[in-house]
Amino acid sequence: MAYAATSEIVGLPGVPGTERGFRKFAQRVEIPTRPRQGRGGGQEYLVEALPAPARIAYAARQASNAPTAADTEAARSIQQSRLRGTQYAANVSGWQRERQEGVAQVLVLFKRFHAHLGGPLTPAFRAFAAAWCAGQIEADDSLRQRYPSLGWSTLRGWYLAVQANGLAGITPREHHRKGQFRALAGEVGNALLAMLVDRPHLSAPAIYAALQTQFADLPSERAFRRALAYWKEQNAQLFTAVTNPDAWRNRFMSAAGRADEHIARPNQLWQLDSTPGDVMLVDGKRHAVIGVIDVFTRRRMFLVSRTSRSGAIMALMRRAIAAWGMPEAVKTDNGKDYVANQFDTALIGLGIEHVLCPPFTPQAKPHIERAIGALMHEHFELLDGYIGHDVAQRKAIEARRAFSDRLFDKSEHVELRLTPEQLQAGIDAYCERLHDSARTELKGATPNERALGFAPVQAPERALDVLLAPSAGSGLRTIGKKGIRIEGGNYNHAHLGGMEGQQVQVKVDEANLGRCWVFTLDGVFVCEALDYERLGINSAEVAAARRVHQAMAMRQAKRQLKVVTREFDTRAAIEQITARRTQDAVAQASNVVSLPNQRMHSTPAIDSIERAATPVVDEARIAAAQAVLAQRKAAPAQVIALPDNPQTRFARWLKLQERVERGERLASDERNWFEGYAQGPEWASMQRYFTTFGLDADRVLNG
Repeated sequence: MAYAATSEIVGLPGVPGTERGFRKFAQRVEIPTRPRQGRGGGQEYLVEALPAPARIAYAARQASNAPTAADTEAARSIQQSRLRGTQYAANVSGWQRERQEGVAQVLVLFKRFHAHLGGPLTPAFRAFAAAWCAGQIEADDSLRQRYPSLGWSTLRGWYLAVQANGLAGITPREHHRKGQFRALAGEVGNALLAMLVDRPHLSAPAIYAALQTQFADLPSERAFRRALAYWKEQNAQLFTAVTNPDAWRNRFMSAAGRADEHIARPNQLWQLDSTPGDVMLVDGKRHAVIGVIDVFTRRRMFLVSRTSRSGAIMALMRRAIAAWGMPEAVKTDNGKDYVANQFDTALIGLGIEHVLCPPFTPQAKPHIERAIGALMHEHFELLDGYIGHDVAQRKAIEARRAFSDRLFDKSEHVELRLTPEQLQAGIDAYCERLHDSARTELKGATPNERALGFAPVQAPERALDVLLAPSAGSGLRTIGKKGIRIEGGNYNHAHLGGMEGQQVQVKVDEANLGRCWVFTLDGVFVCEALDYERLGINSAEVAAARRVHQAMAMRQAKRQLKVVTREFDTRAAIEQITARRTQDAVAQASNVVSLPNQRMHSTPAIDSIERAATPVVDEARIAAAQAVLAQRKAAPAQVIALPDNPQTRFARWLKLQERVERGERLASDERNWFEGYAQGPEWASMQRYFTTFGLDADRVLNG
C-alpha cells in the first residue's frame, strides 16, 4: 500500500485544492492515515482510498519522476526476467534488440505506475494505457514514436509474457527459415565453401558460373549472392583465419591479460624489430627502419638504415645503451639479421641475454610491433614521399597523382623527398615528444617519468665501440697519406700521423657515416677519425695537427732507434763478416798454398828480455778476484722478461716508473728500455687506453 503526504495530493482531480480543505475532506470520507515517514511531522494518507481520478493522476505523476525504491525493485524484476529468458533472447541484435528494449522500458514505467497506484492489475492496465495515450506518462521521444498509442490488452499481454517466459516473452522471433539456403546445403554447399576458401577473392557471380559447369538445377544467382553474404557474416572469424592469418591475428586473436606483467624495472627487457619505411627518400629507395623499445618505460628509439642488417642493429643498440643504460635481455624474431654471429657475439660480450620468439609469432613481441605501427601511421603518413602502408593505398596514391597530372592541377604541391638524415631527425623528434606525453598503459605517467628513480647500468664507451660498432668491410684498413679510405671518404685524425702504412682495425658508426673508430691490431684504441668533407668541416686544422704529430712521432722513433743501435759496433761486425768470408774463400781455393807454422827464434839474451817484460803475478790478488767472480756466478742473475703485448709492456713501464719515483737506481738495460719506450707511439696510445678503462699495472700483470 502506498501513502502520500498532503502536499503530494493537493491539486489532483477529485480532491480539494488546498491542504486545509483536503484535511477536512479526508476526515469526512475517512481516508486512513499514518504518521509521516522520514523527516518532518504530519500525516500521510492512503493513496488507494483516494477517488479514482486522483489515484490515476498521482500514479502517472510518480511514474514520470525519478526512480524510487519501488522503481528499483521493478527494474530488478525486469532484470531477473531477462536472466530467465532463453539464450537466444539474450543474444539478439538489430531490430529484435530494439523491439525488446522498447517493450521492457514500457513495462518498467508501468510497474512504477502500479507501485504508486495500487489495487488490482486490470484496472491498472486500463488506467496506464489511458494515461499513456493522453500523454500523461513522460517517456523518451523515441519510445513514444515507436508506440504512439497503447492498448491495455497489449500491455497486459507483454506483462504476462514476461512473467511466464522471461525475456523471451517479449523478444520477436526471426523468420523460421532464416539462414537456410539451398546454396549452402549438400554437395553444392560443400563446393561453394571449397571455392570460397581456395579462391577468397572470387565474387559470387564468378563462383556461381564455375558451379554451373558442375551441377544442374542450381538456385538463382541472387540466392547464391545472399547465401554467400550470410555465410561470411556468420563466420567472419573462421573465414578470416583460413584466408588471411595476419588479418585474423590483428582482428580476432585473443589478447587477454598483459604481455608485460612480469616486467618490474627499466631495461629488464628490450624488444627489437625492423620494417621497410613507407616513405620513398630522395635516392628513390625505401630505407629500413629498425626499432627498439624498453617494455617497462615504453621509451623507444629508431634508426634509419639502407637495409636491415646486423651492423645497423648493433649501431641502434649502441645508441640506446648510451641513452638508457645496459639492458638485461633483448627479444627479437628469427630474422637472419637478428641471429647473425656478429650480433650474438656482441650480446655475449656485453652479458645481454638474447630471447628469440617462436617462428611466425610476431605477437610474442607486441610492444615493438605496436610502436612501429604507431610510427608509420602517426608520423610517416605526414611526410612527403609517403607511398602507403599496403598495395591498395599505394595504388590509390599513384592514381590520384596521375589524375592530377592529367588535369594539370597546379594546386598540387611539388613533392620534396627527404634525405635519410632528415628522416632520422624527424623520427628522433617524434620519439622525444612521445617520451614527454602521458600514456594510458603507464597509468597516466610519461615514459621519462616512468624511468625516474632507477639508476641505469652504464658500459665503458670504448667497450661499446669494440663490441657493437660494425667493422668497415673486412675490418682492416691501411692508413694512407690522406687518412683511412672507407666507401669513398677519407677519415682523418691527428693521432694517425706517424702511423702511415700501418694496418689497423676500423669500426664504423651506422648512425653517423662521417665517424669511425680506429684500433691497433692488438685492440688498442687509437682515435676517433672523422670524414671532414662529408661532415662539412674544414680539415685544414686537423691536417696541420696530423703533420705535427707525424713529425713528433718520427723524431721519437728515430731517437729510440738511435738508443737501440748505439751499443752495437757496426764496423767490427762488418770486419768479422769480411774475415769469415776470406777464410771460407781460402779454404775452398785450389791454387792457394797454406804456409807452414812458424817457430819463434830463441837465444839466452832474447829469453832474458822476455822475462823482464812479463809482469809479476800477485797470487793473493788473483785469489781474491776469483772469489768475487764465483760469488757473482752463484747469485741468481737478474732477468727482465720481455713483455708479450702492449698492455703488459706499458704495465712494466709503470712499475719501473714507481721505482724511479721512489729514488731507486735502475740497471743500465732497464734504464735504456724505460727511457726509449716512453718516446714511442705505443706509450702514448697505451696511456690513453689505461686512463679510459681505469687499469693499473698490478691488475694487468696479475692477469
